[in-house]
Amino acid sequence: MDETHLNRWFSSLQKELYGTYLQYDEPWKQSGFSGPEERWVKCRKPIADCIDKSGSFLDIGCANGYLLECVLKWTAARNLNVIPFGLDLSEKLTNLAKQRLPEYKQNIYTGNGWSWLNPVRFDFVRTEIVYVPAELQRQYIERIIDTYLADEGELLLTEYRSRKDPVNLPWLDLTLEQWGLKVTRQLSGFYDEKEMTRVMVISKRANLR
Repeated sequence: MDETHLNRWFSSLQKELYGTYLQYDEPWKQSGFSGPEERWVKCRKPIADCIDKSGSFLDIGCANGYLLECVLKWTAARNLNVIPFGLDLSEKLTNLAKQRLPEYKQNIYTGNGWSWLNPVRFDFVRTEIVYVPAELQRQYIERIIDTYLADEGELLLTEYRSRKDPVNLPWLDLTLEQWGLKVTRQLSGFYDEKEMTRVMVISKRANLR
């Protein structure tokens, strides 16, 4: 995919994912989640539960910063000190994130996870492979591991399901195995007895090439 087509793809993604976010007042809906807050907690808390030590946490696709805010609350309950960072394509949404987390507004960036030049390396990075075209997804994950993560850092690769998705739809960990990437552990989020979220933890140390 050449640069022109890639830029068009990202522009289309931004319109598709964020075009309706700002129509809502509920913070979880401004983060792209259409369900009730109870389901948000069930489907997002596994991300925080994968953070097992104090350190820096980058959320790629942070939207209005609500997930960052929740992660801070959920990890603080376990006496962890997490420093939040956020990155999003939409300046309107990152402005909301800065308002939500004024103490950390200098850590919220507008940019593209595919090409962003990170100012520091992070202990934990959360992202989804749907943020880049299918043919670039493996390269995207490898780039995050190589350039975004600290030496002992971990990628929290997150995949979500809709209530309409079939139960037997394969999860991403099978693809990761085919790519030769080792998942060191994973956590799932369930709602109404259906797995709605899977967080696959990929340790940089376990995937050195």
